Amino acid sequence: MSQFIYAAALLSAGKSIIDPLLVVTGDSIAWVGEAQDPHAPAPGQDDTVTRLDGHILIPGLVNGHTHSAMTLLRGVSDDHGFMPWLAEVQALEQQLTHDDIAAGLQLAMLEMIESGTTSFNDMYVWDAQLLELVRDAGMRVVAALAITRPEQIMFPGVTTKTGRDELAHAVELQRRYAADPQIKIAYGPHAPYSVPREFFAETIEHAKRTGIPVHTHIAESPAETEMVVAETGKRPARYLRELGLYETSAMAAHCVHLDDEEIAEMAASGVALSHCPVSNLKLGNGVARLLDWLQSGVRISLGTDSVASNNTLDLFEELKLATILHRGVLHDAAAITAEQVFEIATRAGAEAIGFGDCGELAVGKKADIVALKTSEANAVPHANLLSHVVFAASGKDVDYVWIGGRAVYAAGEHLTLDATAVKQRAAESAARIRVAAKL
Repeated sequence: MSQFIYAAALLSAGKSIIDPLLVVTGDSIAWVGEAQDPHAPAPGQDDTVTRLDGHILIPGLVNGHTHSAMTLLRGVSDDHGFMPWLAEVQALEQQLTHDDIAAGLQLAMLEMIESGTTSFNDMYVWDAQLLELVRDAGMRVVAALAITRPEQIMFPGVTTKTGRDELAHAVELQRRYAADPQIKIAYGPHAPYSVPREFFAETIEHAKRTGIPVHTHIAESPAETEMVVAETGKRPARYLRELGLYETSAMAAHCVHLDDEEIAEMAASGVALSHCPVSNLKLGNGVARLLDWLQSGVRISLGTDSVASNNTLDLFEELKLATILHRGVLHDAAAITAEQVFEIATRAGAEAIGFGDCGELAVGKKADIVALKTSEANAVPHANLLSHVVFAASGKDVDYVWIGGRAVYAAGEHLTLDATAVKQRAAESAARIRVAAKL
């Protein structure tokens, strides 16, 4: 049995189709093209047909860097710089329980699905119970187990595992989910200023031996660079390169403060960078050199970072900002194109985080599909599909979502999550945390 999806338009990987037909068989795309193409297949008696007049089909968006359960910290320390903000956030995190993490994760998935995100690259506390919540919701995740010091328990109310315990835990989870198309595991050493040299090196050696990727923060703020230089005599990126990070499947978030040589070294080594423009601006950390990244050929994804520093998981905001921000900074309206950023948020982003079979509406790719409604005023007219999706659309325009061919959101209603219960549970957790932290 196959699914036949008809729509008004389709946009994916440099191509646009008016009156498209997209056929899904199992979890993958079996055919895509014009519905009137003489070679287009016709639905059979056992096939399902979905007609989405007035909708644009796009690939599911890919969030290249986030901390999903931190949805509970929305609106915390909004007007503080990076280090004061981090101190307040970490104080709140000490109050978290496992139930809180589950509530925050489900709230994040609720928000991501209804704003068109189908895959996310996450760094936080993870275990099998939490990963099963992702499977149940239908999303895809690269789950990096956050670590700082070898004997430190980062989330004492959630787990009894130390940083070193998490290295073994990652291997255990990797084995358990090795064949699962929705779940990938990574090591999550937080940052070069928060993880001791010896333990960061130990984590890198584990990654080389196991093949498990490494997801970390690099050169996010001026303060980070100052701290790492003061302690090691080297800038963050060079310090981690010398520890061997670039010899792993490395994913580096932010990378705001890189020089030309560091960008070139990352590109040559296959390091994947995640651009998080909203978070970087909100915390006053600066503006990453996206144009130079693109020209270097480095692998790039687009990320929201956490809700605590954003304050939303709507990737459409990042799409628009990543395009226009750099045009303004560079005084060049052609510096960054909408097509380049759309690619980063879909096909290139999926490849960067390890879901290379996603991010594109093409035969053989996973059927991660988003349908945007065009019935609202902001969609009139929308003759230029790419312009509309990048500059005018928002997460509020998402009407349908399929992940691996499974419908998870239809006509504005969640099919895999109880939206009312999730929001109530998360609100209760957030309130309890603030009381416990005396905020």
